[in-house]
Amino acid sequence: MTTTRTTIGTRLAVVAPNVVALVALTVTGALLAPRLPARIATHFGADGRADGFGSPWPFFWISLAVCLASAVAGVAVLRLRDRSTAALLMLVASLMGPIFAAAWTSTAVIALVGSDRFAWWWTLVFVAIGAAAAAISVPPLWRGRAAAPTQNVDALDVTPETRVAWRSHVGSPWFVVLGLAFIALGVALAAWTAARSSGSAVVTGLVLLVAGFAVLVLARVEVTVDRRGLRVTSSGTRLPIMRVPLDRIDSCGWEQVSPGQWGGWGYRISGRGIAYVTQSGPGIVVRLRGGGARVVTVPDAQRGAAALGTLVARTSA
Repeated sequence: MTTTRTTIGTRLAVVAPNVVALVALTVTGALLAPRLPARIATHFGADGRADGFGSPWPFFWISLAVCLASAVAGVAVLRLRDRSTAALLMLVASLMGPIFAAAWTSTAVIALVGSDRFAWWWTLVFVAIGAAAAAISVPPLWRGRAAAPTQNVDALDVTPETRVAWRSHVGSPWFVVLGLAFIALGVALAAWTAARSSGSAVVTGLVLLVAGFAVLVLARVEVTVDRRGLRVTSSGTRLPIMRVPLDRIDSCGWEQVSPGQWGGWGYRISGRGIAYVTQSGPGIVVRLRGGGARVVTVPDAQRGAAALGTLVARTSA
């Protein structure tokens, strides 16, 4: 996968917004520190009135850490050859850092003016700041992305009587970590709130539990090509994730799959079709009759596509 050359202008556009947010938050914190009271409004209800108070500094240090991580991400993504995925990561970083910086600044300003209300339009300000940062840092990466053409493969040189099948396993340890984290957080939240009869918090805990199990289902899968077509099945639960019968397949091949072109990692649905994406790299690409596609990232994609192409050719003969 080739990319266009990174210019100085591109580097500045990608790095500058989050560095500016980091510097602005640091300077603002230093200037306001002598004037901020020990306790300020740290949480606001749906009506905008303060309903929680505490020290301003825990949120400041969290915001500073997020801004620092976003600034580091801006430098790191410039080293990625996959510019589509770099643009996706930069979108997240450019929204997180500046928005956290603006959120802490707003709570500090509210405390300084002696108000106990959070005006709804502050939210629009946060979104506008994050959108502006993303509008500066993401387009240079997106414009520099390279196309990933699908490579067709020749059918296997076997006799019509030869049984053709192929199997592989693929997954991501990050899915395991994320799934277990969701489950642990859901259990902790549900247990902590159950005694307090907080219905909304209990529901949030249950949602986290369901999300955690869903991520674990996708953590490792078995990819199979045989007379039934292409099948992707969860290795742990045996739940079917993707099934494409041979009679639905128009053609197949492989390509260098970019998570950024599918909107991220995991089970992705877009106008192009459905994909199971665990990383940047080779993936089987199946073009369906009537339009649409199915994609599965797997290291041995070329051999899998060749086996599937052989079976499709037999069906069409």
